[in-house]
Amino acid sequence: MKISSALFLLIYLQKVKTDLQYDSCSYWTSSKGYGLPEFTERRVLNDVTVYYHDSTMRSKIPRPDWINTTAGREEWSIILDWSDYNKDFFTVGLQSATQQFNLTGSLSEQNIYQGSGCCSLSPNGTYRAFLNSAFNGKDFLSLDIYSGTFVAAVPQAALFKTLKERDSDINELAVLYRTRCLDRLKILKQAPGVLIRKVPEVRIVEKQKAGSITVTCHVTGFYPRVVQVVWLGPDLQSVDEGVTDVLPNEDGTYQTRKSVIVPVEDVGEHTYSCVVLHSSVPDNITRVWGGEKAGGMAVWISLVCICLLAAGIGLVVWWCCRTRDAVI
Repeated sequence: MKISSALFLLIYLQKVKTDLQYDSCSYWTSSKGYGLPEFTERRVLNDVTVYYHDSTMRSKIPRPDWINTTAGREEWSIILDWSDYNKDFFTVGLQSATQQFNLTGSLSEQNIYQGSGCCSLSPNGTYRAFLNSAFNGKDFLSLDIYSGTFVAAVPQAALFKTLKERDSDINELAVLYRTRCLDRLKILKQAPGVLIRKVPEVRIVEKQKAGSITVTCHVTGFYPRVVQVVWLGPDLQSVDEGVTDVLPNEDGTYQTRKSVIVPVEDVGEHTYSCVVLHSSVPDNITRVWGGEKAGGMAVWISLVCICLLAAGIGLVVWWCCRTRDAVI
């Protein structure tokens, strides 16, 4: 039983480790009435912006010096060419969605059409990609990159879906996200700042409640953003259904936490491990909590306090006696 559990643990941790990946993402926005540029495009690799352009700029940004290979220069040219196509695509998308939702008058004066596309490469070679768009914050249309067809999330997207599937560039766009995005990912990995790694600081905090103890694994100061935090141990109950939010710190690093509930009767009987996996460390960071150290420390603190209190009382009694003798 113990052997099978250990084997399962090793397989599970390996699976979690493969989730740490490089992401190359693009974000597009076409808007009206929000005081924003009519169109923006941003390309990001692991939180590092490597390309940005919007409709208020007179020209597109020049190719940076760190892209100095032939393949890199070709890829940069493709990015610039597709930027014009993306602007037309999202401008038409905004117009079509506004019309299909029958937004007229004041309702047509403030609307936003957003798109995001990412390709991800895991350490084990697994490759994934997607391309989605939304209108006023709700899913609108997505591109199936394997079939080259669009999927309408709402009936109002059907017209735009039909219109764009007649576009001869759509198949090329699908191929781009199946193959070229991966090539771009390999090239852009050399971008300044992308290879920066900051090791997480991990500490365990406990809070006792009636009948149980909530144990929190606090992880902070890490970069890049992608991280996995896993609690291992018997009879654990996740807090907030195990959802882990990753939040930014003021210095550009990130923080997160994950909590579990340990029954009081299990404290001291089992050990519980918080395992943190991050690209800044080759293996993992593990912090073990068993309750013994916390309980032992509390006992020692109590004993020290009692001794200090006794010494204080003794000192007061001695001083009072000495003062009385002096007066007599």
